[in-house]
Amino acid sequence: MPFDVLFVCTGNICRSPMAERLFLARVAADAPVRAGSAGTSGLVGHAMDRPSALVLRELGADGDRHQARRLTASMAESAHLVLTAESDHRAAVLRLAPMAFRRTFTLREFARLGASSAASAPSPTADDLRVRVGEIAGLRGFTPPVAPGADEIGDPFGAPTDVVRRVGAQISEAVDAAILALGLGAR
Repeated sequence: MPFDVLFVCTGNICRSPMAERLFLARVAADAPVRAGSAGTSGLVGHAMDRPSALVLRELGADGDRHQARRLTASMAESAHLVLTAESDHRAAVLRLAPMAFRRTFTLREFARLGASSAASAPSPTADDLRVRVGEIAGLRGFTPPVAPGADEIGDPFGAPTDVVRRVGAQISEAVDAAILALGLGAR
């Protein structure tokens, strides 16, 4: 059974599909993972926002054929790791699936916590990845606090392209750090 990662934002047309597609483009091809995305207020059936799709291409991934989905309890419950753009999204996930607490983080929080400890398995199995998420969850409260907003990725919807590029850079950096935190090889 593969390890399932779910990326969550508001509309599922900017941040979460960018993170999903970057993750899939950068994780090793033989890694036992799948990724998807959804929005807390998902604009069901919509394609990626054009500026976000442009920035995603600049970052080396493809947003073609993306169709926005609305987050459901079953999506959150079945994911082995849920990574959100903002803490409000994390709270929305936990309202739908309270038992997902130990595997739900903001993307930047997971990257930050995972950077504070090394992954152990060189070629992790799906079971190793589930264990790793638990290890990272166990670090909550044992790492120095961060400035308010430091774990948030702002919404670029309707913003100028330079803002979308800054958000894309934040997502790109956090996705790379999450891949490293999980101990997954990169392409």
